[in-house]
Amino acid sequence: MSWIDRTRDAGRSLKDIDLNQVQEKLDSLSDYLSNLAAYTSKFATRQWRDTRKQALGTAHEAEKMMKGNIVASLVLALGIGVLIGYLIRRGSR
Repeated sequence: MSWIDRTRDAGRSLKDIDLNQVQEKLDSLSDYLSNLAAYTSKFATRQWRDTRKQALGTAHEAEKMMKGNIVASLVLALGIGVLIGYLIRRGSR
């Protein structure tokens, strides 16, 4: 089949396309994508809310533990500060 024959066949197949069908398919695709975006947004919002609740709960528990063990918390903070200072000094050499 030559290039000219292929072009003629393509032209015929384009004539057979019903523009109303194409428009309907595009509309249904648009509706589907809108629904998918709405579902994804709701799901992400729900996940974010749940994750935030868990993080806040963990932060409150850590705060209570630190308040209950203030001396251990201060020693730990001092040790971490000394370690970071050592690493910074060592890295600048």
